[in-house]
Amino acid sequence: MKKLKYSPDYTEKMRELKKYLDFQYGENVRKKIIKEIGSRVRSLREYEQVGINVHDMYGVDTDCLCIFVAKNYVFYRIEPNCIYVVNIYNEREDFMMDLFGIKTASQETEYYWGE
Repeated sequence: MKKLKYSPDYTEKMRELKKYLDFQYGENVRKKIIKEIGSRVRSLREYEQVGINVHDMYGVDTDCLCIFVAKNYVFYRIEPNCIYVVNIYNEREDFMMDLFGIKTASQETEYYWGE
């Protein structure tokens, strides 16, 4: 069974997520969601191929895989000695732009939202 290794970006985003959940919904909800994410990520040690291949799904030149858990996308890579958890994105975030530099919003959408 491989070890899990977490990127600094993932670690920081999890800290932010915990604070947000505490503020918005309280400790009980935060514990439930963080436990669900943690459990699913830890399960990658045994079932590393369970994620969706990002290259096959989106046509992006990457070796990342993705799992969806608790309204969040968790991106990871399978390395020879570990499972490297790259980052986590809420379903409302534009992970394609952040991870791969691919713009997914149309000009009209950006104009409408003032982005």
